Amino acid sequence: MLLPSLSLLAQMLRAWSALWCARVPPQRPTQHPSNHLSLVRFRAVVGDNGTATAKCRVNPDVHSRRRLWGDSGGHCSDPTCRMYLFPDDLDVDFGELAHIIPAMPDGPRGIPVIEMPLRERAHHSNLILLCANCHTKIDKAPAVYPAKLLHGWKRQRVEEIRIALATPTFRTRSEVRAHIQGELDSNRAIHERYGPIGDPYLEGNPTLWRRHVRSTVIPNNRAILRVLEANRHLLTRDEQETLAVYRVHVEQFESRHVLDDFTTGTERFPEAIGRILLDTQEAGSR
Repeated sequence: MLLPSLSLLAQMLRAWSALWCARVPPQRPTQHPSNHLSLVRFRAVVGDNGTATAKCRVNPDVHSRRRLWGDSGGHCSDPTCRMYLFPDDLDVDFGELAHIIPAMPDGPRGIPVIEMPLRERAHHSNLILLCANCHTKIDKAPAVYPAKLLHGWKRQRVEEIRIALATPTFRTRSEVRAHIQGELDSNRAIHERYGPIGDPYLEGNPTLWRRHVRSTVIPNNRAILRVLEANRHLLTRDEQETLAVYRVHVEQFESRHVLDDFTTGTERFPEAIGRILLDTQEAGSR
């Protein structure tokens, strides 16, 4: 009987060691298997240089799949497509769960496993629901569709759904103003007490400012923006222009204080937002 060479045995050992390191922990017997991430395939590959490697892939669990469909509203997440993914009278869908950072390091927009473990790549935060055409498009041209852009598509879709379904609409301007008054007052109080004056953080309390920005100001900004967008029909033309500036401010503010990205610009808070939806007499008293 022929025995394998020592080099071949070494390659086999390296491959199986890699597979063992990439294994998924055993599932608890009290939980359903579909609620866990699982390896869907693995193989040992010997490259041209004779080096053996192992490849593993982790599937999204049922919670991530359900979350992704809910966040997308059943439509392709590409804002230039928006295809409805359920054809009429058919028990099928045309949706595909696309990876932003690929399931394997050598895929489109790939990064090393040390920067993002395989398990995290199957989480809903790294997935985006697309139609088949858009899925192919983003993976064929990863430089044109980088991870930052795809994450932006996800955030935009979630925001659109919140505006459409989870944000109240009103009949009068005064009702809208009353609804956002609390958030406006809270943000103003935080800025007056802790916010920077002049150049960032030369004055004020930077530690408390950053803390309140993330816990209160940013959520309030988004809530105000959603309500104003949903009730845009009650705004004057000047107020609509102010809202457009406020939207830019909110996005840049989040980039600076959440992502530490100061390259997006520094559009200042438009003071007219503090007077939006107020009658002339009411606005003059503030």
